[in-house]
Amino acid sequence: MNDASVTPAQKRPRGRPKDAGKRAALLDAARTLLLTKGPDVSMDEIASAAHVAKATLYANFSDKDALIEEVVRRESDLTITDEQFRAIRSAPVAQALATFGRNFLAFVNSKDLFAWDSLFAYIAMRDSEAPKRFFDLGPGRGQRLLEDLIAAAIGRGELAAADPHQAADVLVGLWLGFTNLEIKLGMRPQLSSKELSERVSRGIGMFLLLYPPVETSAE
Repeated sequence: MNDASVTPAQKRPRGRPKDAGKRAALLDAARTLLLTKGPDVSMDEIASAAHVAKATLYANFSDKDALIEEVVRRESDLTITDEQFRAIRSAPVAQALATFGRNFLAFVNSKDLFAWDSLFAYIAMRDSEAPKRFFDLGPGRGQRLLEDLIAAAIGRGELAAADPHQAADVLVGLWLGFTNLEIKLGMRPQLSSKELSERVSRGIGMFLLLYPPVETSAE
């Protein structure tokens, strides 16, 4: 058949299409091995644990840094996706913060948190630029989203005028307290679902006292 008879829509892209299932398996394997063995885990080990060929690994991720970045990005999405964030952004501030807070504390309450801290600390000793990249993809993204929620609520008059960055820092402090450190150091068990929800609600209640809604004068 002459190439001229083939329309652009009929032409197939070069290379094999990436298998979403294999990509997910690679990310799962990388997450597990990075948290248990650290950043020195080899790409061969990751491919073997995911039961995929090494060529498939490199077809999805150019190098280990790219793979780690995608693992961190996916972890951030598990906390709250962009779609979930858009859905709560215009909700009443207490409701929006409660949804965000439960997702955030569920991640912080994870038994894997200490392993994440150790991983990033180890990477930082070898690459001074890496911490900023990983922070921006993970915790930094959560920070920006929370600041955006607070800024939107301030714009609607649901919170007193304030610096969203400082207000977000205050709220996270109310949510975490010393309990987060006690959990990471193994001094107390992880929060139960009930304790987590109560902690989120209590923090929001105190936060709203610090940044009360703007009072509008009667017409």
